[in-house]
Amino acid sequence: MSDTPTPDKAKPRILVVDDVSENLHILVGILRNDFAVIVATNGPKALELASRQPAPDLILLDIRMPGMDGYEVLHRLKSDPATADIPVIFVTALAETADEAVGLRLGAADYVTKPINPELLLLRVSNQLELRRHRRRSAVGQGAEALLRQDKPALLLVDDIPENLHGLATALQDDYRIMVAANGPKALELVTGAHPPDLVLLDIIMPEMDGYEVCRRIKASPEGSRIPVIFVTVVDSVVDKVQGFSIGAADYITKPFDIDEVRARVRTHLDLSRLQRSLEDLVDQRMASVQEANEALAESKEKYRILAEYSPNWEYWVDPHGFYLYISPACLEVSGYGPVDFIGDPDLMRKIIHPDDLPIWLDHDEKVVTPGGHRLTPFRIRARDGSERWIEHVCQPVIDVRGRFLGTRGTNRDVTERVMAEEQLHLAATVFANTSEAVMITDADNRVLTINPAFSEITGYVHDDMAGQGPHLLQCNPLDDDTYRNMWASVEASGRWQGEVCSRRADGSDFIAWITISTVFRDDGAVHRRVILFSDITEKKRADNLIWTQANYDHLTQLPNRRLFNDRLEREIKKAQRDETVIGLLFIDLDRFKEVNETQGHETGDLLLVEAASRIRQSVRDYDTVARLGGDEFMVILSELQGGTDIGRIAQDVIERLSAPFALNGNEHFVSASIGIALYPADGTGISELIKHADQAMYLAKDAGRACFRFFTRALQESAEQRVRLAGELRRALEAGQMEVYYQPIVALDSGRIIKAEALLRWKHATQGFVSPATFIPIAEDTGIIHELGEWVFEQVLAQTLRWRSTLGPDFQVSINISPVQFNSGEQTFRRWIDSLQAAGLPGSNLVIEITEGLLMGTDPGIRDALLRFRDAGIGVAIDDFGTGYSSLSYLKKFDIDILKIDQSFTRNLAPEGADFALCEAIVVMAHKLGLKVVAEGVETELQRDLLRQISCDYAQGFLFSRAVPASEFETLRPDSGPSEHHSLPESLS
Repeated sequence: MSDTPTPDKAKPRILVVDDVSENLHILVGILRNDFAVIVATNGPKALELASRQPAPDLILLDIRMPGMDGYEVLHRLKSDPATADIPVIFVTALAETADEAVGLRLGAADYVTKPINPELLLLRVSNQLELRRHRRRSAVGQGAEALLRQDKPALLLVDDIPENLHGLATALQDDYRIMVAANGPKALELVTGAHPPDLVLLDIIMPEMDGYEVCRRIKASPEGSRIPVIFVTVVDSVVDKVQGFSIGAADYITKPFDIDEVRARVRTHLDLSRLQRSLEDLVDQRMASVQEANEALAESKEKYRILAEYSPNWEYWVDPHGFYLYISPACLEVSGYGPVDFIGDPDLMRKIIHPDDLPIWLDHDEKVVTPGGHRLTPFRIRARDGSERWIEHVCQPVIDVRGRFLGTRGTNRDVTERVMAEEQLHLAATVFANTSEAVMITDADNRVLTINPAFSEITGYVHDDMAGQGPHLLQCNPLDDDTYRNMWASVEASGRWQGEVCSRRADGSDFIAWITISTVFRDDGAVHRRVILFSDITEKKRADNLIWTQANYDHLTQLPNRRLFNDRLEREIKKAQRDETVIGLLFIDLDRFKEVNETQGHETGDLLLVEAASRIRQSVRDYDTVARLGGDEFMVILSELQGGTDIGRIAQDVIERLSAPFALNGNEHFVSASIGIALYPADGTGISELIKHADQAMYLAKDAGRACFRFFTRALQESAEQRVRLAGELRRALEAGQMEVYYQPIVALDSGRIIKAEALLRWKHATQGFVSPATFIPIAEDTGIIHELGEWVFEQVLAQTLRWRSTLGPDFQVSINISPVQFNSGEQTFRRWIDSLQAAGLPGSNLVIEITEGLLMGTDPGIRDALLRFRDAGIGVAIDDFGTGYSSLSYLKKFDIDILKIDQSFTRNLAPEGADFALCEAIVVMAHKLGLKVVAEGVETELQRDLLRQISCDYAQGFLFSRAVPASEFETLRPDSGPSEHHSLPESLS
């Protein structure tokens, strides 16, 4: 880099001295936008450039340089009177406080450590240049020493560590008056007190209120805004320093520090502070001189000044060059800018005019004589607070008696309120004429003065019809005076009224109006005008009523829905709590409604629900609530009960009414009802709790055989909680290895051989032992776990059947029970099973799928498709528990069933002359006629076996042959073995 200086003469001159080119590049890059930079790469060159004219205004000096180091350069600069007053800032990699102290003692103005923080460097350079400039100005006339000579300055030391406070106070007390504060609040108290400090040395890291917050509050106070604050802290990151400068800190000293550095920084910022205040004093003196000159003007000018200053208008006088000679204080009230602002910036007026209105201002020139002056169209200015003000500007040229042009005198009048009022009037007229609301204005005696077009459109009355009339002309029913009397009484009392009234149009038709009446009062409080606004809300009321009805009532039965039911139950609970009465909650579920709905169609089902709702309504009191929650579920709130004695009678009445035949579309249909009952407060105090307990009691009624009611009990709650626990444990049972498939043999009665087996899932719980399938299978169906269990059982049976084909014969069959819930998963599940059979090479004839009669009643076509797909794959289909359900012969034919399994309720009591024997014989004969095989379940005695042989039953299974056993034990079974010879299970699992 060349040493030849190429400075910009219009900018302050900075001499940068460093022997490393990279450092010079960095410094020049930081400074070039604001300063004229000259450079030197060694000490002698620096001394030469410093002594040239024009001399540099400031020198940035590196310390470590070959030949002549920075300390020597500094010493020579300060020894030469021609360069002694040039401030020198060391910019060096030396970071020891001892090095800083040496430089400061030799006369360095400041110290900046590499790597360089650009913002910090620019701040330090600007501070030193400003300090030098003000010292030179102040030295003229009175000398800098006389200006700066004052009493001892006061320093406020703020640090929460006593040792730090003591160290700083001891070092500085000879030169300064010391004030100390151990925390932020104390520091703020001293700053805003009667004797504030001249400078604050402030730690950053303090408890409760840190240094940043203290600095922010100091700068926000009127007293502290002019007090320099220097952070003295261990925090040294660039981000933290930038944050400190951004909130008003004057400088930053990093601990550990050298006390000479502290003294130098304190002196620098005290000097800057004093000089800034001196400058402000000089400005005040200058303004005082101007004031004295103005007082010497002629009496006419004095009168003008007095008139101008007391005028609410913003008066001014500019000379022929456009500089202000006078401006009245009203400018501050209007624009937020005071006379000093306008005098200091003659172009300020143009700057604050709204850009859109600037052409209005530029259309006149006050520096040119214009006969008659100017009156400008009102324009907008942007005040200091950001608001917009409208200004009306008038100006006249000032000509003295000798015809000389002395400038222009003008007035800026704030017409914002007038413009706004005119705009409001225009807007009000526009709204009045175009609003969709009817507007009627009357005098104090309620005689109509005017109406708007919307009034005529809504009522059919025109202005001539209403002028001079009273609003009673719109009254819907002249005989119903109470509503109107109360309305006008409220208007007389408060001046306002709002609400709905029934009104009448000119054609005699009625409508509902939403009316707002307001009163305009005179200054003395008397009524001046009444303003009546209204809109036709007839259609809105209809729509609102419809929406409310749809939101709160069941569209089919017109009973309250769940939302309105919850609202009413909440209200009844509060009432019962206050009156200490009992509430009965009935949860009603229609039994066998699904059958009617699916077999007869939804239209018939809807008719049944409507009739059922009517019957339930007839069974309770008028003030009781009957609601439909959805589907075939109803709820009844029996309120104001003194005890629970009548609830059972009401519930039984509901059951009896619903058990009566339903005559629908020319046919009779039968349903019943299962009712669960919960009582407030015995069974719960919240809505959800009561509904849940009534629901649980309803399921207890269904389990009890339906067509009955049950009260909620705590035992029922415990049972429900146990179901929840089992549901959670059931999800983990497969992974825990607690599930196993057992097999119960099916014996051919003619030969006594075991030729089939039924696969039965068993759950051996880790702590409860074997859990009954009657317990966990319904839980699995309710929670959806049945699908995962079903897949696992199929995989186990598939593998086991493949093994048994080689040991028990190729025709050996295994039956798998399928839950109706499994059919809800779609065809893909059973299609995957068939694909697995084919992939394993197992013929479909080795498997039998067992389903219940109820499944055949379903209308889902997917059920029939799945069963037919099983048939096409060679898989047998058996009806389990035949005789306990619908036993429809048409379904046996429709679904191509292969096997009927007689339920054990028929075989348990078999006797030669008994009815069960006759039923079993009829089932066998019917099945054989249809080409079906028959399996009798629950065979426990030899008599039962012999009777079944007698009626040619094909197969039997039961304890007489064996309980269900693990696969490993199944192959050891003998046809004539009894249950005592094999692995036994709890009776509930057999």
